[in-house]
Amino acid sequence: SGLVLLLANLFALSSSTAFVPTSSLPILSSMPPQLRQRRAKADKLNSADDEPSLSVRGGSALSAHGLEPLLSSAKYFGSVCGSGFALSVATGTHLHLDLFGTGAFLPASVAALKKHLALNQGMPISLSLMSSCMVICAWSFRLALFLFYRATVLKHDGRLTDTLSTLSGTFGFWFVSALWGIFCTLPFTLAMKPVTKAPVASKAWSFVSSAGFLLALVGMTIEIVADLEKWLFKMNNPSDAFVSTGLWSVSQHPNYFGNICIFTGLFFMNLQTLSSSWWRLLGGFLAPVFMICLFYAQSTSMVADAVGIATRKYGKPYEAWMKATPMIIPNFKLYKR
Repeated sequence: SGLVLLLANLFALSSSTAFVPTSSLPILSSMPPQLRQRRAKADKLNSADDEPSLSVRGGSALSAHGLEPLLSSAKYFGSVCGSGFALSVATGTHLHLDLFGTGAFLPASVAALKKHLALNQGMPISLSLMSSCMVICAWSFRLALFLFYRATVLKHDGRLTDTLSTLSGTFGFWFVSALWGIFCTLPFTLAMKPVTKAPVASKAWSFVSSAGFLLALVGMTIEIVADLEKWLFKMNNPSDAFVSTGLWSVSQHPNYFGNICIFTGLFFMNLQTLSSSWWRLLGGFLAPVFMICLFYAQSTSMVADAVGIATRKYGKPYEAWMKATPMIIPNFKLYKR
């Protein structure tokens, strides 16, 4: 959370400008009264949605730019993943990895939204923020419980054996887990800018917001179906067989693709607010980029030796399937039941 605090202040400082009301400029004194009134009214409307200036006395960088929700979220990710690290070191068990890592998204998102509401008392919450929180919580709750149940049944995940065998590797895993949560929820937490007036319905939810929400739902559906297909296959087939039908016939990692769709959808759901400043837009865009990079690293064994373990276990049929099947982005022309 200290890193996030530093970045937040840097973002705030880089975007701050000394604001001088246009109506105070000497040139306006020569305007006719009616023109001055219309100019002042236009200035007020144009500045209503601007980022607040750090030159406001008594206001900090965080409060002026509404970054307290981001900091609250980061604290939850840090504390939950820190607890997961302590449990891993103290007990040697790794059954709680996904329960803590993926499950942290739920309390972190709720904490961020509560902080936003507390800072903007009396102002209605936007539909995009409420929908984003619901999507994140539903995804986190479902996936964390499923992965925890899978871990209790299988007891072992060979992909992480080497990584979690050392203290530095265990710390690295939980540190990346915390960063994963912070970065992936940026489209949500950075969209919580200070509310100066009730959001206009046409601005609060646009066509792009609807498209983002639909993309997130499609991604969640793909991930659920992919997880279910793989789990049922493993429960009903020999251990030396791998799933290559259904969604797994069109992508090597359809669950990863579903995740990317979910958090890209969150970005578009909040694009209206994120577009208010360059650093909010850039920060929100980091979420899908970070997730794509992370999943690419996992798919190519840059993070954990998943490919090597699977190849040694399943042999040449698995290698042939990998060559014929796209890594992440599905090709539905290859679909087979």
